[in-house]
Amino acid sequence: MPKPERLYIYPWESYTENNCNSYFIDGPVKTLIDPGHAHLLHHLEARMAQDGFSLEDVHLALATHPHPDHCEGLLKLKELGALIAMHEEALAFLKSFSAQWEYMTGRKVPDFPVDFFVKEGRLTLDSEVFGVLETPGHAPGSICFYWEKEGVLFSGDVVFVQSVGRVDLPGGNAALLARSIAKLMSLDVQLLCPGHGPTLEGRGDVKENFYLIRQYFFGPQA
Repeated sequence: MPKPERLYIYPWESYTENNCNSYFIDGPVKTLIDPGHAHLLHHLEARMAQDGFSLEDVHLALATHPHPDHCEGLLKLKELGALIAMHEEALAFLKSFSAQWEYMTGRKVPDFPVDFFVKEGRLTLDSEVFGVLETPGHAPGSICFYWEKEGVLFSGDVVFVQSVGRVDLPGGNAALLARSIAKLMSLDVQLLCPGHGPTLEGRGDVKENFYLIRQYFFGPQA
């Protein structure tokens, strides 16, 4: 199954500054997953312009988890008229994350005027349906989105190609991360879209990636 035509992948490829991959779905509800850092949004905007879109086109912006390199840009999208959403525990974590946020960004934690919370279950956006999976371990309130019709998993920082999310940041928990990865392994994924690094295409390659990282990071008993 090839990459869906309506999915636009914007990987972050700089080695000098940290930011996340962003994913844009051109559907009835134009949706942006993980806008990244606010001060780096101009890079995303330039990439989207090459495909004929602008940030003003976004109807809904989602964050997979409450780290600034994934969610800070939500505020600008809100200013431009988009709805913004994250998990309720992610927002609660942001309110207790002030010291770490200032250390990571040099700025105080802003208020996030979330329009609604996403939780385990289904997110229906007009004719498109996404599975929402609660996947803590890397961060509280971490969620992944599964576009079942297209076989696409947006995994945030839970799982990458040949790696997993770190658990040494505040709120990290290796046991929870292992359980979250086990949950994702049950999905039929044709295209893995992680928060950092390359995407991975092909059902067999995605399955093998899950088994390899489970074995390497959590051992054969996982």
